[in-house]
Amino acid sequence: MLPLWYVQGKLKLSDRSPSGLEWVEETSRHQIGQPAGRLDHAGTHYTVSLGGEKYVTHRLAYYLKTGKDPGNSDVLLKDDGTFELYQRKTNKKPTRRNSRKSDSL
Repeated sequence: MLPLWYVQGKLKLSDRSPSGLEWVEETSRHQIGQPAGRLDHAGTHYTVSLGGEKYVTHRLAYYLKTGKDPGNSDVLLKDDGTFELYQRKTNKKPTRRNSRKSDSL
């Protein structure tokens, strides 16, 4: 995840935006106060590009609200506006069936 100060210089929490975020910096692509994020192709969640990477907006909202990097945890935004973190299961040791060619190099 990007440093918190960097994210705070680009985005802020917003109740007016469907993604929950709005821009605080003006660029050629967006204006200050404009909703941040685009709905993904499946229509399931919003994403924002920052620093050349795509981030799911509810992960950024959690980061902005708590100041804590969610790391490898899954972030669930509940209906009441609170967040819940779930630890991802660790990957199983690759087997011959699910290993990649690069794993054996």
